[in-house]
Amino acid sequence: MCHQAMVSLLIALLLCTTTTITTNAYKLSDRPTLKYGTAWKKEATADLVFKATKSGFRHIDTACQPRHYNEAGVGDGWTRAARELNLQREDIWLQTKFSGLSAHDPTNVPYDKSAPREERVRQSLAASLSNLQTSYIDSYIMHGPEDNWDDHWKVWNTMEEAYDDGKVRQLGMSNFYRLEDIIYAYDNARIKPSVVQNRFYADEGHDVGIREFCEKNDIEYQSFWTLTANPDAYRHQEAQELAKIKGLSPEGLFYAFCMAIGISPMDGTTNELHMKEDIALMERIRSGEQIFENEDELGIVGEVLGIPPWNTAGEL
Repeated sequence: MCHQAMVSLLIALLLCTTTTITTNAYKLSDRPTLKYGTAWKKEATADLVFKATKSGFRHIDTACQPRHYNEAGVGDGWTRAARELNLQREDIWLQTKFSGLSAHDPTNVPYDKSAPREERVRQSLAASLSNLQTSYIDSYIMHGPEDNWDDHWKVWNTMEEAYDDGKVRQLGMSNFYRLEDIIYAYDNARIKPSVVQNRFYADEGHDVGIREFCEKNDIEYQSFWTLTANPDAYRHQEAQELAKIKGLSPEGLFYAFCMAIGISPMDGTTNELHMKEDIALMERIRSGEQIFENEDELGIVGEVLGIPPWNTAGEL
């Protein structure tokens, strides 16, 4: 083989090796991370989850709530992509939720409405396992508070039962906005919540106290409504200029900001190009790149959120 051909071969091998290292540079248990959110995608769900998985997403969020989610479409999408990519079940992280009766369309409830709460949880989980074409759920979330603590524990204890049986790998809570409720639920749970997933918006002060509690107790804080509720933080001139410097879209810059302060955002883009851009961002972060080089850069985004008081040093 001539020298030029040998050099070309070595370069090609190096590029292949680099790509492999970059793609597999993190474990599914690492956090924070972007998670593909599947709410409100209806009949397009399967194709969008397929494209998201093909683009590099490995964390997928859904719910057994037909009013807002097509859980079976998630199952069809990730399995089709896995076949094409030669992925195994353990290469994908699936998160779904039990939704209480009031969260459902009364004409389309995925469990027996007249059954005790414990049985509703069991039936909902059985439906999720079937819809998602899996024998276990990586993360099982209580979609919202019950009306009282007695009913809360009926739901949570049944979720703990599923954890004991190996049907779910961890438990979490969503739409809990009172810090005292999260502390009480955490302190009194046998299986502690590993996730709090909340709407990230100004009306709740961007969950400063809740996020601090999560950080201290090794709980992953996941955000939804992340872009929709905070457009002023990434659309102003300074943020747009910083995004250009960093080689990101303004939206990508805000995702980077969220991950820099320990948040795992739900990413619900329906644009395949944006999917690939967002995964490229996550891989930059996983490779060790500091998107925000100092507190001043972080503050360009954070100050606009108006969190009282905004402490960039503390958030970093």
